[in-house]
Order: sequence, then structure tokens, then C-alpha cells
Amino acid sequence: MAFWKKPRETELLPRNKEDIVREMWSPKKTADQLFNVKSYGAIGDGKADDRKALQKAIDAAYGTNKGGNLFFPPGLYRISGPVEVPEWGKAAVSWIGHSSETTRIAPSEPMDYLVRMRGGSGSVKGIQFIGSDPENGYVQLAKVCMLASDIRDKLFSGAAFTWGSVHGLQILGDGNNNLCVFDRLCQFSQNGTVIEGNGATGQGTNISFLNLNPEARDVHVGAYFKVGSGEGSVYHIDEVGTGSITVSPPLKEKIFPGTSYKIHLGCGLQTDRGSDNNVYGIYDCHFVGNAATGLMVRGLYGHHIQGGNFDSNGIAGIHIGSGAINITPAYSGSINHSYFESNGYANVLLDYAAGLSIIEPLLAAPADGVASGIASITSLYSEDYQYNTTSILYMGRLHQYVPGPGGSRSPLDMKDEPRITVNKKNGTAEVETVKLPPAPMHKFSEELEIFVEHSGGQEVRLVCDSVKVNNKPGQEGVLAPAGVGYKITAYYNRQDKSWMVSHTIPLS
Repeated sequence: MAFWKKPRETELLPRNKEDIVREMWSPKKTADQLFNVKSYGAIGDGKADDRKALQKAIDAAYGTNKGGNLFFPPGLYRISGPVEVPEWGKAAVSWIGHSSETTRIAPSEPMDYLVRMRGGSGSVKGIQFIGSDPENGYVQLAKVCMLASDIRDKLFSGAAFTWGSVHGLQILGDGNNNLCVFDRLCQFSQNGTVIEGNGATGQGTNISFLNLNPEARDVHVGAYFKVGSGEGSVYHIDEVGTGSITVSPPLKEKIFPGTSYKIHLGCGLQTDRGSDNNVYGIYDCHFVGNAATGLMVRGLYGHHIQGGNFDSNGIAGIHIGSGAINITPAYSGSINHSYFESNGYANVLLDYAAGLSIIEPLLAAPADGVASGIASITSLYSEDYQYNTTSILYMGRLHQYVPGPGGSRSPLDMKDEPRITVNKKNGTAEVETVKLPPAPMHKFSEELEIFVEHSGGQEVRLVCDSVKVNNKPGQEGVLAPAGVGYKITAYYNRQDKSWMVSHTIPLS
């Protein structure tokens, strides 16, 4: 037998397709690498407590060196406590259900999480992890539908995480969680809780409650405090105590007893910061009706979000960054042709992102927060990080963030790219110098716009290190006159290898 045809020791020998199908649906027999939960005593009728049976099936599947498929026939599997994947799984195990509509795992008693997922590789397909009890009026009993760690190379496909009182799926910073993929309409919906009250006092970054214990109500770092309406009404919760919270940025106005407030907690999918939480792919998934945000991306490299629907989330569709400054940022991600509708405060919050590309999003106006369109991509903060590395292609125009006066960043201060803004204080002693880029390597037209809001009473010099400017030496450059409210245009002439500069008439 040729070496490429010789079966490996860990491979199954060819088996009859009809036998495999029969084993999947019959609780009477379990194959070596097919673990039917009904073979271990699970009923799935929505009445029996299936916890022990599911745990027995999980232990069997993860206890073999070969791994295999953990199969859940259609049914409602109610459990009285969490089920746990062993911490040291020896082989890949896939959880396979019939569909997220027909195969459901739900709690019958209060618990911190429904499933603790560990073990790299394998997949989770066609199962709904529902944090409330359908047989008891859909009371939210599980705080988190699935708590996951050390799940490198895990594929989630057609799975659903719904009705957790805090999060749908929370991926912790523990272990190696690289290269996880969510695809084929995974659903994260109706997770989280909104706490409303009017008995609070606060100023600056500190808020105290007269009759609320935030810790007892599962208020957590990363939740949101909202007071009032419109832009600037949402604050990130940084610390939680027994009767108080700390928020950022500082409150715009003092809070007195009688002032109505809301606390939005919970995400559809939250990825916590970790040294090995990188390269996530999220394709055509739904994030709908979560109390805080649909998706929270915290401190990742290489997250790619393709398509999908971010609809009716209480604060934002997506929050990228830690929600606090000077903590591991989210690097080199992309959001590509995603749809945002009816989110509460903003469509996308960018608080600690670097190297992010957002490509042609569909941006419906938020319900109660920032402005519509590209202004619905904003931040809770004004601190500057690497926002100039974030680019947004929206309705055919490329935008980038630019710093405001004094280096601070306004969330609405965007510019069409390529573009430069000159804005100096009146009476400035030095000429403003604008350095034009090197000759473009591509064959497309290259044009720059320099918007002179105020030249500070000095001329504006345009120079270039590598090519000419108006057919003069680039280091010498050309001068545009002093003035207020005019535009300089620079167009690269390939024939003369020179930037050609012209300007409108400035106001004196």
C-alpha cells in the first residue's frame, strides 16, 4: 500500500453512511467517535433535568484520545446547573445540533453560566444556548449563556446565544483563544439587562446609589451608565462597589436624587483582553436586541467582521477597544459592509482602536444619542491614541480622524482623505509648513486638499523631500498667502514629476 493511502492510527476506517445516520438518531448505540447525548440518558423533553446526562456525554467525548462529535438530537434540554467541558481536552470535539431553532439548552435554576466551554479546535453547530427558561415564562436564569476559554481554532456555525441576563457568549482572556470563527448566521440576541432608577448622586467620575447595590445586580466593569439623552449621555463603568460606581469620562453635570438614570449591562458577544485573543473572523452574524452592545472587541489583533446585522442594541452595535485608555488596544481590524439599525446611542464606538478599516457600512440613525451617518461612528472619550490610523470608506468617500485644537479629538471631527487642515492661532510667529508626500507609486490620480481654516497671520509653505513643487526644488517649495477660510489644492503631475499647487482666494 502506498504511504499516502495508508490510514493513520487515529483515523476511522470507512463506514457505511446509513450506519452513521442511524447511530446519530438512535439512543441505543453510540459509535466510537459519535456521542449521542440521548445514549447517556438525556431526554430533551423540556421537563426532565438533563444536566447529569449531558455532563456524562461531555466527559465521555472529551475523555477519548480520538475526540469526536457530541450530537444533540432536536429537543429542549433543561439543566439545573452548569455543564463543564474538562479543562484538558485531549482531542477536538464538535457539538452538533439539528438547528438552533430545534435544539436548545436552557436553565431550570439560577446559575452563573449555562456552559463552560474549553478545548481547542472542533466546532459548535446548530445549537441554541438560551439563558432563560422557556418552560417558566422565559425568566432569565443564566447570567452568561456560554463562558469560554482556551478555545483556539474553534468554529461556531449556525449557533445562537440568547437571553442571558448579562452576556450571550463571553470569551475570557485565559488561555489561547486565537483563530476563532463565527459564521453562517450565528445569533447573539436579547442578552443583558437594563437597570432603571432615580436615587443616585454623583459628580466627576464617582456615582453613589441610595438604594442600589451594583455588585448584587451584576453591574460589571464595561457596562454603561446613561443619564439624560443625546450626545455625551453615556459613560463607561470602570469600577464597581457595593453602593457606588466609577465612570469615565467625567460626568457633564452633577446628579441629584430624582434624576432618572439607566445602567445597560451585557453584550451579545464579548471578547476579553488576553495575550492570546487574536484573529477572530465574524461573518454574517446577527447581533440584535442586546441591552448594551451587540459585540464588544477588547484588545485583539486582526479581528475581521464581514456583513452581519447590528440592530436595536441598547448602547451600540459594536464597541471596539477596552473602553478605557492606556490598556491593550484593538489592532488591525476591519468592519466590512455591516448593517446598523436602531441602536440606542451610537452604531460603532471606537475607544482604543488602531489600524482599523471600516468599509461601506450601512448606518441608520441611532435612536437616542449621536448624530446619524458617519457621525454615528464615535467615541466616549476625547483622548487621542492612534485614531489617525483608522479609515472609513463611506458612500464612496474616504474619511480619517483629525486632531482638534490642542491635540484633543472630537468624535465628529472627520476629514475626507487625502486632506490636510491648517488651523493656527492668530499672531503665530512661524510659517506653517505642509510637507507633501513622495511621488505616488500607483497609476491613479493623486490630489491633496489643504484646508486653511486659519493661517495665524503667516504664509503657508508647501514643500516635498523627494520631488518638485510647481516645478521648483521641493525643499524650496512654494508659498500660499496668509489668510482665513481658503483651500489649497495639490495635484501630482507625472510628466513633470512635480506637485502642482494652486489655491482659492483667502479671506484677509
